[in-house]
Amino acid sequence: MKKTFFVMALLVAAGLTVANAATVVNNNLVATSKSAFATPPLAVLKSFTSLFGNGRVFEWKQRSNGQWRAHFLRNGRAWEATFTSAGALVKSEPA
Repeated sequence: MKKTFFVMALLVAAGLTVANAATVVNNNLVATSKSAFATPPLAVLKSFTSLFGNGRVFEWKQRSNGQWRAHFLRNGRAWEATFTSAGALVKSEPA
């Protein structure tokens, strides 16, 4: 009887540990996806469209200096373009 109780307690503890780990991983994924899909200011979006057309941006990232970087495809090749928050192009290059 003691062994059965011990085994049951161990299983419950293991289950709670796995459930907690899954919650932590899930929360980290949600936080990452929110930052990865940030929306830049309208001036940046307009500037990107005027320079690169209506190509699909895979990811917008806001850099620590306030600039915005777009990751997109251009002629089938991965590119990056960096803009100021006012929409001025800082640089563009193949990724």
